[in-house]
Amino acid sequence: MRRLVPIALLAAALAVPASGFPAPTPKPKSHGNALSGTVVRVDEAKKILVVRAGSRETTLAMTPATSVHGGPLAGGQRVAVRWLEKDGRKVATSVRIEPASVAGAAATPTAVGAQP
Repeated sequence: MRRLVPIALLAAALAVPASGFPAPTPKPKSHGNALSGTVVRVDEAKKILVVRAGSRETTLAMTPATSVHGGPLAGGQRVAVRWLEKDGRKVATSVRIEPASVAGAAATPTAVGAQP
């Protein structure tokens, strides 16, 4: 009888599912990175796009899956880029070239309390 108690306890412990322990959650993929700026350089051979936002330049890799909307890429264009980080590099998933009317428009600052 004394031998059956430890065996029964061991069997009961093994039969209980591990639901008390949370399953490891996978790291979420980040597809929500965005960047807006001006195209500094496009290297078709190396599949590289360099965008300047303010005083900072960002180098992005382009793949066959990168979608470009609004025409062919060229230096000086204003663009909005969606990208993700993969294998330590920034990979552009989509590039939208802004129309000239949007790219040339400057934001007009308004003072607090000022009336138009």
